[in-house]
Amino acid sequence: MHRLRVLSALLLLLPFLAVVQFGSPLHFHLVVSLVILLCAWEFAWLCPLGADLGMAALAAVASLAWQWAMIAGLAPVVIAPFVAVVMLVRGLGDGEEFRTTALRAAWTVLGVAYAGGLFSYASLLREGPDGRQLVYFVALTTWAGDIGAYYAGSRLGRRLLAPRVSPKKTMEGALGGIAATVLIAALGSGWVWPRFPLATAVWVGGLLAVVGMLGDLSESLVKRAAGVKDSGTIIPGHGGVLDRLDSVFFCVPTLYGCVWMGLV
Repeated sequence: MHRLRVLSALLLLLPFLAVVQFGSPLHFHLVVSLVILLCAWEFAWLCPLGADLGMAALAAVASLAWQWAMIAGLAPVVIAPFVAVVMLVRGLGDGEEFRTTALRAAWTVLGVAYAGGLFSYASLLREGPDGRQLVYFVALTTWAGDIGAYYAGSRLGRRLLAPRVSPKKTMEGALGGIAATVLIAALGSGWVWPRFPLATAVWVGGLLAVVGMLGDLSESLVKRAAGVKDSGTIIPGHGGVLDRLDSVFFCVPTLYGCVWMGLV
């Protein structure tokens, strides 16, 4: 299982980095669209009230619309009410009780905001100045944090971090993830990501490490509500796309916010 996890991670990471390095922003946006599509689909099928093909399809389309609206400079808040109304009308047409319909629609809209709303910031990072550096930074530091947390937790883990949400995550794993993230951020300072001086790389890396853990726990909470162990089975050794990218989904908008506020 360990080798399978590593092989799967490399088979995903290396082509992604190749697109970042050699592809245009449009190529990158299309990759982001594929990820958003898969994640929105997975999230919709995690609904505790049961899966609904129509709602899953609407969630996927709405998430893509959110991404491309952000790329075009349109405020996603303009799209959100329209999406909510369409999904509610779609649900009312199924003959379900209103409470069930409303809860299913709310879950689907949450999935749109999660998949489309959060990961769309990856496209904005790539569009901006030093876009490649920023994408490298968030991808490699988050990946390092996941690896550090996994090994530290599996070998040293004793004290549980959030047992009600994720019974296998430990304090030692969390500290290992933070250490690995900060280390990679510092090692890449000045050459892999010249935009980040050492001090900036360290504090931003630490921030992303903590935010990434919150993303991981948030996805665990979603799976707990759905009563499943993994969000899917598409990635051998990892589960679903959401399982692999749960930390990234929170780190991407966080890094974009740091750039937007002029902190980086």
